[in-house]
Amino acid sequence: MKPIGILALAAQFAPRLVQIGRGTWIAISVGLLTLFVLLIWATIALFGWAWGQGKSLTDGAPEAVRIITSQVEQAVPGAREALGDLVPALKPEPPPRDVSGSDVGPVGRYPGLPRSHWHRDGREITVRYEGRADYVAVLNHYAQSFVAQGYTQNVVSATPEGEAHDYRKGGERVRFKIAQLPQGKVKATIIAGLP
Repeated sequence: MKPIGILALAAQFAPRLVQIGRGTWIAISVGLLTLFVLLIWATIALFGWAWGQGKSLTDGAPEAVRIITSQVEQAVPGAREALGDLVPALKPEPPPRDVSGSDVGPVGRYPGLPRSHWHRDGREITVRYEGRADYVAVLNHYAQSFVAQGYTQNVVSATPEGEAHDYRKGGERVRFKIAQLPQGKVKATIIAGLP
């Protein structure tokens, strides 16, 4: 018995299918191929859009999301690292470290803020601390600590994004600046040794 080909088999079930011309088949094939390519493009575009939306949501995520993420991490250790492979925005940040140098001024740094900058220019030393912290708590820590050390406070400028203060005690002057950064971070700068 001779094997039946695909065209002969199709002709048995749908005799008019074999009568369609070659040009029509080519047009149908090109149309289906175009539709398939457009479908792949739309899928990639939709995935890219969703990825961008997810990334922007996690970049500007409110503190509640961070709290929930930490609670999930406590319940399921390693969950954040596993999800970080799929969604880089969820990857835990490496622990901050202090740059070289030393802390200056009579007031100790706010707990948990790493030293991110240290610079000496003659007698003037600039130290910057930067990290995740409550802006108001950091501001209050330095303001209250300087006053408790006997310094008089002079507010130089203040906006919702940051403040600058001058503290004086005798011939000593310390400049303090604080700025609120995105994602719940704070930058505190102390400049000591001013004339």
